[in-house]
Amino acid sequence: MAGQLARINVFPIKSAKGLSLSQAWLESAGLSFDRRFMITLMDGSMITSRRYPQLLLITTTLKTESIVFSYPDLPPLTLPFVELQRQPTNTAVWNDKFQAFSTTQEANEWVEKIIGQPAQLLYNGEESQRVGGKAQVKVSFADNFPVMIVSEASLASLNSRCHEQQSMDRFRANLIVTGVEAFTEDSWKRLRIGDVEIEIKAPCSRCVLININPNDAHRDPANEPLATLMSFRTDEKSAGNVNFGMNAIVVKEGMIKQGDSIEVLEYRQPEVYRDTAAKLQLSCVGRESIANDFETFYFSRTDGQKLPSYLPGQHLPLTIPTTASASTSRCYTLSSCPSQNRYAISVKRVKEGVASSWLHDNLQVGDQLKAQQPRGDFYFDPLRHNGKVLLISAGSGITPMLSIVRDAIAHHSTNEIIFYHYCRDQQDIPCADELAAIDTEQPNIKIHIILTQPSVPTQGMRGRICAEHLALAGDITDCNAFVCGSEAFTEQAKSLLLAAGLAESHYHQELFFLAQKAASKKKTVKIHYNGTEFTGNNQQPLLDQIESQGLEINNGCRAGLCGRCKVTITQGEVSRSPAPALTAADSEQGMALSCCSIPQTDINLIQ
Repeated sequence: MAGQLARINVFPIKSAKGLSLSQAWLESAGLSFDRRFMITLMDGSMITSRRYPQLLLITTTLKTESIVFSYPDLPPLTLPFVELQRQPTNTAVWNDKFQAFSTTQEANEWVEKIIGQPAQLLYNGEESQRVGGKAQVKVSFADNFPVMIVSEASLASLNSRCHEQQSMDRFRANLIVTGVEAFTEDSWKRLRIGDVEIEIKAPCSRCVLININPNDAHRDPANEPLATLMSFRTDEKSAGNVNFGMNAIVVKEGMIKQGDSIEVLEYRQPEVYRDTAAKLQLSCVGRESIANDFETFYFSRTDGQKLPSYLPGQHLPLTIPTTASASTSRCYTLSSCPSQNRYAISVKRVKEGVASSWLHDNLQVGDQLKAQQPRGDFYFDPLRHNGKVLLISAGSGITPMLSIVRDAIAHHSTNEIIFYHYCRDQQDIPCADELAAIDTEQPNIKIHIILTQPSVPTQGMRGRICAEHLALAGDITDCNAFVCGSEAFTEQAKSLLLAAGLAESHYHQELFFLAQKAASKKKTVKIHYNGTEFTGNNQQPLLDQIESQGLEINNGCRAGLCGRCKVTITQGEVSRSPAPALTAADSEQGMALSCCSIPQTDINLIQ
């Protein structure tokens, strides 16, 4: 015996909110009422909450002879089963093309109001017509497998690493197991639950959908919990799948009940995952005011051991206990010199900022915080970034620049460094005395402090970033530029630098979350992918458009983190959102991440 069945979940509409049952009939296509309905466009194209997160707000009530769907600010939709039209309708789930059945015109009009365009609600019938998915068995509208099972202990293990508590609802599992150790389900192959037998076929690979809160349909800006799962549940042998839970097929149909014992009939060899996010216990050993509402906090390890190394510009993930019972996660760029055996973060108080305010008001010498090892793709590496270095920051964006400058001085770097920092007033200049001394004493480092709204007259440069300011750096065509600040500031800086001749591959920008921007003027484009041409648009990511054609393309997280959807652009232009999985070298070779690249012109690409 291996634990008990704690919960049974069904999701009547694919991508909508689920509901828990005390008992359910489990047949070959999955649990009764699970993924029995799906919203599609009028041409049968599948719609999911990956692109329409508002679908997660649809709730379901099961009645004896009907099913009722509800959505905020809309009258409930009641569908008596005897009134379903059941007209055969062509549709597809990913690459599986098959026939489903129509429901009612009223249902179509109801879902159209939710997604904002013509749509229809389909039903897969009492007997699903689809045989497919990765297991090539009978399945409902689920992506690939009839059943997904996971343990409560596995979620607890994730939550012990994640800065905020995650609910099981994010993972949309059918069967929730209690009374076992974390990730025990990885080793199960064949199970008996009540009258039923199921066979585990593969781990459940996770995508960006789990980052959308099912309670409000908002996406987590820090890509959690996917980012945390990637640190200890990435299967490198399967092209970087990030796994949580196990997919199964039904071997013997029957009734299952909450509380049923789970008997393991056969085991499998589990996947091996490398843990890259070891926890650190840090103690605050000092704090210092460096400007108006700007504090530096110093940390060492509580066990006295040496701190993990990092490169100047990388950030430190911290768990901040904002209340007695709650915590939040933040990534603060290290402002310290990497050669010192202590970390320093410099934090600007943000109006209504929960984490920054807590640090300013509560963290004292001797207090302890949990952290993970420093990480990040925004850093200065003297072995890669030769020659002139241009640093440009605004506000709290100065923190990685402080680390870069301090590291250069500690290692007697011969790089010519030109550093521009923009802040509001004299009292807002961080580490003013230190920067003034560096500007005077270090012949290869030139520092320009530009005030945007000085309260008293000043002799230096003033105003927003502009071409006249950057002209003081001279020829920048061969330099490496590092920029950190607000979104508007970085966009302006990049535009000015590229106009001045900087190669885009030498432009480096701090990034904590993925942002996609479509062109303001809509137009159609021709997309030629792996020998197939189709008509697309300049509004959606390449990955979504390629999948909508039923074409195969490797992908994983859909958040710019894993790199599995990387493609090579052989002709045409795309707008690339900066993403951790795409390096400058990748861009130089014409590569892009299809999940966060939007075509701007007719385009040819291969994978």
